[in-house]
Amino acid sequence: MADPEKRLTDEEYKFIYERVPRLCLDFIIVKDDKVLLSKRDIAPYKGYWHLPGGMVRYKESFDEAAERILKSELGLKPKMKKLIGYMQMPDEINENNTLVHSVSIAFLTTLEEGDIKGSEQAHEIEYFALLPEENLHPIQGKFLKEYWGRLMEM
Repeated sequence: MADPEKRLTDEEYKFIYERVPRLCLDFIIVKDDKVLLSKRDIAPYKGYWHLPGGMVRYKESFDEAAERILKSELGLKPKMKKLIGYMQMPDEINENNTLVHSVSIAFLTTLEEGDIKGSEQAHEIEYFALLPEENLHPIQGKFLKEYWGRLMEM
């Protein structure tokens, strides 16, 4: 097995994640009653609006994962405020063209002050008062629609 401090090879990733769910975090960032979404530049869901987020690494706490993911995707440090819920994506085709089962935990999150920067995963980032009608990640979109009223009250 690979060193847990290093990324998995494509073969290791495929072997593991064809057999077990992968744990991810998604971040619901609300400012002035608008939710932050980024438009994916990579698979899966290339060209779709989605919540910033990513996979939790081995031996990484949620806080450590949040900082790594959001520093990479948005260029700012996060502060997770509240656990909102979870999403299951049992039939997702990932960037390695592998069928995976992802379970994502969604947190209401704030960001430190500063300019948001995109990344190679998603360079287009916007705050939305209304969720986009087209090209919205289907599972995240359903989740946000179910929780939208509750989110605006938090």
